[in-house]
Amino acid sequence: MVVSKFLPPCVPTSAGWTSLRPEPVHSTCEPVSCALHSALELAAMQRRSLRLRLADGTWQIGIILDVWTAQGREWLRLRQADGDVEIDLTHIQQVQENTAP
Repeated sequence: MVVSKFLPPCVPTSAGWTSLRPEPVHSTCEPVSCALHSALELAAMQRRSLRLRLADGTWQIGIILDVWTAQGREWLRLRQADGDVEIDLTHIQQVQENTAP
């Protein structure tokens, strides 16, 4: 499985986002594609090990524990051997199954 973020977004990019705080929080960031978001949610439910290529060219390998939206941005929590990390979904360029032993 290889999923790229360069697909049409799920929602209009002009959509404003609000938080539970009294003041609205508006995102200037373009939402990730529905295909990427769905693939990450499915991987989280199935606890599959994935390789994520980030915009800076690095790879992160681990098991996705959660995918959520907070303050107009989409995030995931990745369980790695040395601890958990949170990654902004807009930084993900590619997703691959981790086939390493």
